[in-house]
Amino acid sequence: MNRTLKAVLIIAAALAVFAILIVAKIYIASRYQKDQPAKNADIDVLKSAIKNDSLYIVKDVVYRDSGILIAVENPDKSGTETHFDSKYKLNSFDNINMVYIYQYDSLQPLSKASFDDALMAKGKKMGRFQGEWVAKFIDTTDGSCRPLRKYLQDSMKVSGNIMNEETQYQPESIHHMRVVWKYKIKDSAGTKPLTQITAVVDTAGKVLSAEKN
Repeated sequence: MNRTLKAVLIIAAALAVFAILIVAKIYIASRYQKDQPAKNADIDVLKSAIKNDSLYIVKDVVYRDSGILIAVENPDKSGTETHFDSKYKLNSFDNINMVYIYQYDSLQPLSKASFDDALMAKGKKMGRFQGEWVAKFIDTTDGSCRPLRKYLQDSMKVSGNIMNEETQYQPESIHHMRVVWKYKIKDSAGTKPLTQITAVVDTAGKVLSAEKN
């Protein structure tokens, strides 16, 4: 057996062993996860603890559709949703997917509040929504938002080459993404000054609102 063939066989064997180890690791991890008992929160105990929070004035707490809805009188403090999620480990429980923060309104029962009306939200669904939304609507070539580019061209009748300068996006809810787009337009007259537009885009790529800043 020549040296080249021997080297190829050694590499092939090493790769096969490596692949087997990876598959075994995935299998063991999946079995381990299946064997673990569900870590469910005691909702009544959790609601009581949140209502007695020392940092925020909590007026109501509701558990609905695997989400914890919290109405507070002082939601203007920064990091409100992160505070509750971190302090009470809300998203570590299997029976809680989201944390929603609302401004308390005595005329609007929290039990009937829309998730989209929440001032802040955090959780597993939010992460999935953002990942899926970005994959569908952010152009991988220049980082721009495709639905917003089309909106400018069709609805605002923007002509010329729209050049992306910066695109920022932040979920407003698990259905709506707020997009801030800074762009320049280059046409036969030259390159125009930097323009910024702020828009809300839904899960279907529809621009629900748009405002030039």
